[in-house]
Amino acid sequence: MIHLTELSESDHPHFAQSLFEDAFPDDERPPFSTLKHRPNHFHFMVATNDDEPIGILTYWNFDDMVYVEHFAIDSDLRNQGLGKVVFLNFLSQQKEQVVLEVELPHDEESEHRIEFYTSMGLFQNPYEYIQPPYFSGGNAVPMRILSKYELDDEEFFSVRSVLYREVYGTEA
Repeated sequence: MIHLTELSESDHPHFAQSLFEDAFPDDERPPFSTLKHRPNHFHFMVATNDDEPIGILTYWNFDDMVYVEHFAIDSDLRNQGLGKVVFLNFLSQQKEQVVLEVELPHDEESEHRIEFYTSMGLFQNPYEYIQPPYFSGGNAVPMRILSKYELDDEEFFSVRSVLYREVYGTEA
């Protein structure tokens, strides 16, 4: 059975760190060592299947939305439907808007990632969005915002403002 457990309560911290660092380029993640210093509305979850680690999911609970910052399944376990089960389970538990950033489609992998999320009903919002750098000297990354419910102009700018201020420590 698949479960999500907070990293601090998980038996698999080394798996979580390794997958986090392997699955996301440096410019698309903060240093792992800084995660314990994030606010209490940030969650780092380890996904397990019958107590074996299979993936990670990080998210932030804000007043009007949940922001999924990172989601990855172990590369040896991909394309078996586990990611869809984990993500749909998480999504079904969220009553508020859920948003996430994805790379713009530029290759087969990035196109597959967008198809993965849209196959679960997430909307591709048409707005230009730049993920600010996670650290001084890091690079900004053009992204697309996907969401559980389609965003209008005002909602998009509100989402962007919250992410920039709370996650990246900058202003829109």
